[in-house]
Amino acid sequence: MGNWTSITADDLKASGYGAIIDAARTSAVGSVDPVVEEIANAVARVQRAVAAGNALDQDTAKVPNSLKAVTVRMVVFALMERIRLNLTQDQRDTRRDDISDLKRIQDTQQRVETPDNPAGQAQMQSQPVPRISVPPRRFRNREEEGA
Repeated sequence: MGNWTSITADDLKASGYGAIIDAARTSAVGSVDPVVEEIANAVARVQRAVAAGNALDQDTAKVPNSLKAVTVRMVVFALMERIRLNLTQDQRDTRRDDISDLKRIQDTQQRVETPDNPAGQAQMQSQPVPRISVPPRRFRNREEEGA
């Protein structure tokens, strides 16, 4: 088992949220699978937090194992809102704690597991700064010097 993992609908169902997954898919309109969309949203949010102080995995669908449960809860809570199912107070508290944890990871650049296949570090490309040399202009009453 690697250090990072992908989140799938089966992971959500295995976590005991099968009814919510099925309800979200049943109520969906159009060709977009809401489960896949919310998984992508949650993974992107976790990766943004982790990226501050860590390398990401080459597979953009993976999150650190230590944040798998957080990611699953983010997906489930988003799907619950999508199907208009109210969160309990415990679930709202858990969501607040999860968001707080992600912010702390991002702000303090807290380290997580090393990715199985680290992606290259993004680097800013340096570009030369154009230099323009223009003689100074001096204005007098009726004439302009340097033009």
